[in-house]
Amino acid sequence: MGNDFSLEFNGKYIHIIHASDYEITPESNDKLWAELSLACQKYNCRKVLAEGHNQKRDLGSMEAFQSGTQASQSIPGLSLAICLQGYAPDETTKFFMNVAYNRGVRIEFFNDKKKALTWLGIKDDE
Repeated sequence: MGNDFSLEFNGKYIHIIHASDYEITPESNDKLWAELSLACQKYNCRKVLAEGHNQKRDLGSMEAFQSGTQASQSIPGLSLAICLQGYAPDETTKFFMNVAYNRGVRIEFFNDKKKALTWLGIKDDE
């Protein structure tokens, strides 16, 4: 794993922590989906919490479509709660979520970790 995110399994879900300067690009998405796919297979887990702040995004509609498609192909049945402080989903975000949802992957954005874990079906975070 690189220094732009860390990935760990805590027995209930896979936890991704993005570096404060993480930038969402087609290349960073390729790396993320590949490493997350391996972790989901290794731990037989499809519940994922991703956390970060101050993230930048360099994706247009086509790249958002590719990322949503890639998520569903890499990790069928994925439930991904993305918790980003101060982030309000925009049209590109909603498009990405819809592309993934239409292919069997649930993705939702949150500003609150407790709400994100509840959405994932995690009762308590130990």
